[in-house]
Amino acid sequence: MSANDAAIGLPLAELETPALCLDLDAYRRNVARMVRYIVTDHHLNWRPHMKGQKAVELAREAIAAGAIGVTCATLYEAEAMVSGGIGGVLIANQIAGARKLARLARLQRTSAVMAATDSLEHAQALNEAALAEGTAVPVLIELNVGMHRSGIAPGEPTVALAKAIVAMKGLRLAGLMGWEGHVLAFEDEAKREKITTAMQALTASAAQCRAAGIVIEIVSASGSGTFRMSAPLEGITEVQAGGGVFSDLSYRKWGLDHEFALTILTRVVSRPSATRVIVDGGFKTMSVQHGLPQPLGIPPVRNLALSAEHGNIELELPDDSLQVGDPVSFVPGYTDSTLCLHDEMCVLREGKLEAVWTIPGRTGRR
Repeated sequence: MSANDAAIGLPLAELETPALCLDLDAYRRNVARMVRYIVTDHHLNWRPHMKGQKAVELAREAIAAGAIGVTCATLYEAEAMVSGGIGGVLIANQIAGARKLARLARLQRTSAVMAATDSLEHAQALNEAALAEGTAVPVLIELNVGMHRSGIAPGEPTVALAKAIVAMKGLRLAGLMGWEGHVLAFEDEAKREKITTAMQALTASAAQCRAAGIVIEIVSASGSGTFRMSAPLEGITEVQAGGGVFSDLSYRKWGLDHEFALTILTRVVSRPSATRVIVDGGFKTMSVQHGLPQPLGIPPVRNLALSAEHGNIELELPDDSLQVGDPVSFVPGYTDSTLCLHDEMCVLREGKLEAVWTIPGRTGRR
């Protein structure tokens, strides 16, 4: 049972801490901005990534707003979405291992879940699993467009793999995908040029496949730190950007100016001195991946250090306005790696708790 299940209707400051808090109205405004830019302005499909959202309720919100489905990172995330009635699921990852491949193949009996592949060896294993289960798995070929993680080389290697997949009875080639995440460290025109180069590699490969008589329905790409520059480019059909629905300090750094919709509520548990404030949230509550979180609405901070269960805030000047028991909210440095530290999300409207949503799959099941 949630510590905050009994707090429905209470104001934010009365929640038990630490708590992961969603401002539902700010979230919906962020979603509306993404739908307007991706779907309305650039006529692309939106299949938001759920790796940093996870809650089925958020998938329902996105689809109601105009998304065609969701993107997942793991098989377990996809299973949770399908179990929650969500369709149009893409696993933007290679699923490997006989038992997991069998699960993916069986999942097709409930919903057509797409998955990524990037090699003949992997495609053959997935094909065998599908044939054994009597199903067919729709796949996207993942290309390496500069990230140098997963992905087959663009051009002829992609065309050759596409031809092989078309001949496999247990697979259905749905299209291509790529992820231009390597550009996030760049800004302005340098970032734009690198995104353009990456997307040209992806879309040119799609054109080569089509020239070879292979049907390519989907050309999928782009995250929350890149979609504003990639969406206007010719040739992609859908965008995977998802984490931007929350926004955070990292997404701000990467050029996204959405509202901060997801915060961590903590409480002051100690005031050792006039310049030190200790709260009940540390790195087991707020990730330090891509940077420290930022406290909101308190005097200027000189330094923040996180231990397992404590946040140690050093103020620039002595100040006694924060007392033991007072709430302190933080904007995450990176929401993707913060949300997965929590079992639940407290959903608030106009500062009051409206619902508590479960976060499935955070324990590492894949």
